[in-house]
Amino acid sequence: MATTSSDLGGPKPMTRRRAETRRRVMAAAYEVFTELGIRDAPVELICDRAGFTRGAFYSNFASKEELFLAIYEAEMRERAERLRAAVEAAADAAGPVDEVLRQAGLLFMNSLAADETWYLLNAEFRAQAMRQPELREPTAAAEARFHDELAEILQHLLGRLELRLTVDPRSAVVTIVALYETMLQRAILDALPDRADSRYLTDVLPRLFTALVEPAG
Repeated sequence: MATTSSDLGGPKPMTRRRAETRRRVMAAAYEVFTELGIRDAPVELICDRAGFTRGAFYSNFASKEELFLAIYEAEMRERAERLRAAVEAAADAAGPVDEVLRQAGLLFMNSLAADETWYLLNAEFRAQAMRQPELREPTAAAEARFHDELAEILQHLLGRLELRLTVDPRSAVVTIVALYETMLQRAILDALPDRADSRYLTDVLPRLFTALVEPAG
């Protein structure tokens, strides 16, 4: 059963040295997870790649699962920041509202899984979380924080365009994310050479995006 930092007496103070150790372990883990998958990635190999001992690993992360969640949070935070900037640029660009929404829809899609590798890691971890009850709550919480950020970005964009959602913001984001992941999975299984070329990602999803909004007021 995976443990959490609370099982170890609560989180330790985040000193500069500890933050650098965590960063290096997370970077090494991302490489190893990509090569071997999360389940089959040995902690020893992650430590070796990062240049630390097992002691350094377990003083920062209680398990590989906790480590992956830390990577997930960092990745999603970075993607949300890039998305926020890109959406602002799209809103600033002159052009019809429909075109701005289409571009924004594509930006939202791209922020969820910039590449196949990241999507596959997410899919593997989510499958583990579904099977292990102790992983469900922290996984759901991490995803909810990302969805809240996406909802905030979406509402800000629509406000600038004098539009509003026809459904609850969280529901809109969850629907968009779920359909996006399904279509990306289809693109992978169909072995499309360019995932972004899928008509689902370039046509269907942007249409869904625009279908969820209406004029404000």
